[in-house]
Amino acid sequence: MKRRLWFSLIATVVAVIAALAGNIATSNAPILGLDLQGGLSVILAPEEGATGDDLLVVRDLVRSSLERSGVAEPDVRVQGSNIVVDLPGVKDKEEALRSVSVSGIVELRAVVNFTECSASIPAVSTDETIADGRVLGSDGTITVDGDPADEVTPPVEEESIGFLNDEAKTSFRRSAPDPDADPDAPADSDPVGEAPIDLAPTPTPTIAGAEFLPTLDGGALCAGPSQASGEVFERDSASVQLGQFGQFSVSVDLRADGEDAWNGLATQCFNRLASCPSTGVDTDGSGRPGQIAIVLDGIVQSAPVVNVPVFDGSVSITGSFTQEEADQLSDVLNRGAFPVQVTPQETRTVSASAGGDSLRAAIIAGLIGLALVLAFLVAYYRWLALVIIGGLTVWAMAVYSAAAFVSGATNYALSLAGVTGIIVAIGVTVDSYVVFFERMKDEIRNGRTLRNAAPRSFNSTWRTIWSADLVSIIGALILFSLSVGSVRGFALYLGITTMCDLFVCFFFTRPAVLLIARSKFMVGKRAFGLEVASS
Repeated sequence: MKRRLWFSLIATVVAVIAALAGNIATSNAPILGLDLQGGLSVILAPEEGATGDDLLVVRDLVRSSLERSGVAEPDVRVQGSNIVVDLPGVKDKEEALRSVSVSGIVELRAVVNFTECSASIPAVSTDETIADGRVLGSDGTITVDGDPADEVTPPVEEESIGFLNDEAKTSFRRSAPDPDADPDAPADSDPVGEAPIDLAPTPTPTIAGAEFLPTLDGGALCAGPSQASGEVFERDSASVQLGQFGQFSVSVDLRADGEDAWNGLATQCFNRLASCPSTGVDTDGSGRPGQIAIVLDGIVQSAPVVNVPVFDGSVSITGSFTQEEADQLSDVLNRGAFPVQVTPQETRTVSASAGGDSLRAAIIAGLIGLALVLAFLVAYYRWLALVIIGGLTVWAMAVYSAAAFVSGATNYALSLAGVTGIIVAIGVTVDSYVVFFERMKDEIRNGRTLRNAAPRSFNSTWRTIWSADLVSIIGALILFSLSVGSVRGFALYLGITTMCDLFVCFFFTRPAVLLIARSKFMVGKRAFGLEVASS
């Protein structure tokens, strides 16, 4: 029995010290929140009238996007008719604006012939490079290395992309054009079966609202008017899938009230109607189905070919994506569910010095409170207060290591509210000692020796201690699940510190007190205001 007690005591101390030393050696410290380390605060305002429910939806989507991008514990809240986003640790204003620029509305457009956009070629005061040496002049002409070019195929990186519906799957491969290819060659000589697209201006476009849109790879597509928005997709349903051959795809669910709009556009493109014509010639000589351009903030994010006319509840986009590209497309599809457009109106810097002042004030307040509590415990429990001091030291090291682990494994930072939760937990921890020692005091008053009183007292009070701590943990879990921002940080660290209290109480305090009770150290000394008799 004595050997097990020593093992528990020594193993606990060694494990806690090793964890602390490992964190210090690897510079793994808790990430501090905006109020402690400084950062930036951005105010987002809707561009048009928005209801309270709209703002709540945008708030949740902005927070989800920021957490996926790795921002530590972003505080996103509705304040009046605006949304306030606090970004701890972000010092660069441009980085902050990029981080919160996630609310663009996704548009779904049919890809049409370049001739339909001839009337909407933008006029520019100086020549502007389109891509790969192609220059769009102010007069609307396109030149390649100084020579006029009437026909241009937008260059894109090679990829295979397509839609999937149940077991129906085909793919569409796009590749950068060969600069040495004969421009007068027939369409079927193209290595991927695509006919070159005519960019030459024409005075008779037939599709109203068609316009040139840039693509992510620097090219351009001619897209018809928007026929649906990203709200056809189920909110937050887009996800990245890894196929059996190591290829990434993006799957997204269709909303019940958005399925008709999506299928209406898909049917046009699959049947190669004039509003969504064929994008090339397939290997059997037939025309390929049309493409749907997925557009965010005027930039084409993807333009896959439609393989089937009707989709039943979900869409899968396949292609030669990297994981980063697939993640980006998944984020775009999730952004499409924004009910209103919001734009940054104000960016405010929270200085690190102000955060440091807050942290110092919190630490000083905690130390003063701890010192007063320990002074009372020493005066009341005398020599047994050494166990309390040792237990609180082990508890503090365990809490630090746990906070560092949580910060490293998740996006939750230690904010001023979290520090408050830790300070409150000191009282919870001290309560465990008070319950234990007061029971021992009663046993000694009833004539028992310290050796007999210690194990009896712990056995009778352990249920009370873990029941009280369990109530605190349950309360912290409920508060964490129902709250956001700083309140969630308070709940998180209240729960962590309470679990550390249970760990220290059983594996350190219990063996320490039982070993002291079995030794001759306390014989003749006073504890609880009583003199301890020999066993």
